Amino acid sequence: MFLNQTTVMGIVNLTPDSFYDGGKFNNKQSLLNHVKKINGSDIIDVGCESSRPNSKPISELEEMNRISLFFDNYEQIKKIIDETLLSIDSYKAEVVEFCLKNGFNIINDISGGGDSFKNIELAIDYEVPIVLMHMQGIPSTMQNSPKYDNIIDDIRNFFEQRIEFAIKNGLNEKNIILDPGIGFGKTIKDNDNIILNLNKFKELGFELLVGISRKSFLSKDKDDKINRLYPSLGVLAMSVMNGADIVRVHDVDETKQMLSIVDRIKYKK
Repeated sequence: MFLNQTTVMGIVNLTPDSFYDGGKFNNKQSLLNHVKKINGSDIIDVGCESSRPNSKPISELEEMNRISLFFDNYEQIKKIIDETLLSIDSYKAEVVEFCLKNGFNIINDISGGGDSFKNIELAIDYEVPIVLMHMQGIPSTMQNSPKYDNIIDDIRNFFEQRIEFAIKNGLNEKNIILDPGIGFGKTIKDNDNIILNLNKFKELGFELLVGISRKSFLSKDKDDKINRLYPSLGVLAMSVMNGADIVRVHDVDETKQMLSIVDRIKYKK
């Protein structure tokens, strides 16, 4: 999204059960404090339904109820973030469209386009970028022995089908962002393989997003998620050097400090 600079997407989870920060931002003051903390982000990604392994889906009504906290405080949030882009992390078309009508700029869809690709159609109608993420299965079952013939080829095929639909139906190519879905229906070995081969997805010609922040595959001995900051930064640096354009993170300040050096090396600044 930015020339010679990795884009930082900061996470706002309005969920009671997200794997790292579930339940932390469920009132006005905690939400505003968190928005201030991640205000250095280029994009703020707002999600209201946990997609951690074994999580259960929620209804559209429940998701709308949860995001109401954000919109109830929208004026104060906008004063904090100014022109920072807003992304809605949802696969439900009704929720996505509501957010696009009310100031959001990007769709972040873990389902890779939504039911019948409705979210791709919304991206076309509203002329906004959409993140198309790969996931095998659904969050409640995705980590039940995931298997692939060839994970890199399988993900590429998944992307190619959605890219073809999107472009054929009028989505501007610059509004397509690909996310290989690290941790979504993948083994630890699969995740490692994806990170080592991000360049294979870059060959498709679109921006690439990775979300690895504090995920369990970064734990060598199943340590507490609180202790995954340094592994997150290390693997993020590797991902950026291997082709990632956008990084979705919990720890914005630390990530930006790391990127100030990694981007200098990558882009020969």
